[in-house]
Amino acid sequence: MSRFGLRLISVRRRAKRDATEYLHKVEARLGWSFDAPTFHKIVKSHSVYLPIVNDAFTALHGRYTTEIEQERSIHYFTCSSLFDNFLDDRLLTLEQVENIVFHAGEYEAASFDERAFMESQAFVLIGMKEKDAYALVARKVFDAQLASLKQFDVSISNEKIQEITFAKGGNSVLLCRYYLDINPTKEEEQCWYLLGTMIQLSNDLFDIYKDTQQNIQTLATRCIDAYAIEKIFLEQVNKMRGCIHSLPYSKTRKQHFSIAMAATYSLGLVAIAQLKTLQGSEKTLPSFGSLPRKALIIDMEKPKNIWLWLKFVYRYAKL
Repeated sequence: MSRFGLRLISVRRRAKRDATEYLHKVEARLGWSFDAPTFHKIVKSHSVYLPIVNDAFTALHGRYTTEIEQERSIHYFTCSSLFDNFLDDRLLTLEQVENIVFHAGEYEAASFDERAFMESQAFVLIGMKEKDAYALVARKVFDAQLASLKQFDVSISNEKIQEITFAKGGNSVLLCRYYLDINPTKEEEQCWYLLGTMIQLSNDLFDIYKDTQQNIQTLATRCIDAYAIEKIFLEQVNKMRGCIHSLPYSKTRKQHFSIAMAATYSLGLVAIAQLKTLQGSEKTLPSFGSLPRKALIIDMEKPKNIWLWLKFVYRYAKL
């Protein structure tokens, strides 16, 4: 864990620098600039994923990510960030979004964001060995994103929310595996998917205050019992641990991989721990709408949360 932590810091710092420089070159080439939130999101996503996800999966194959794989990563997160903007900010119609994703050769870009998206998507596809499989997963991500619009409907069932949450998160992360030049086993692909389900659920747990204000229905905003959502989360954790045990690699490689996976999904466990504290000895949580922002925000710079995160990583990473 100590070695992993030290490498995480150094690789993330370098990845932030590389992504920043790379995006400035894209801006100079296309003659315009990303808006600040999008620029920050791309840099942050790449610098987080590189050491704890991409390097974790390539390390199973005895190496870390190559320069070309890192370039694809920056372009992938450019695509995913702009895709979110197109839908969330309604910059494009649903038909336009579908066309720019799946029929780029026939699409005429009218803005910097559209040109940047198309350039990045083209770069990701260069040299990709499994374009057809990638397209199938990309379609699943697109369908899940459209389905997530139903989460503004208060009548949506918890079962449907969970289906959308897992499909959206699982397939989004699974899509990342296609820009790595590896030949993953079925168990590895399942690890990609499971990690995505927990990342999406963790994001929802961290966004409870924001989503409550916007009346977005998630498993987190619907949560009335912290122990119930903990059960759902730990079911995914245990599935992940089972998949890791079945990987056809040495115990040393699997242990390093398990640490990286736990370092990612344990953030969700920290958020759940905060909910359990809010619930206390009561049978249900207080109404989120009645709580101040401070009660629902998880500050990962607080020493107690860092310590709790380390405890969860140590507990669940052990094979």
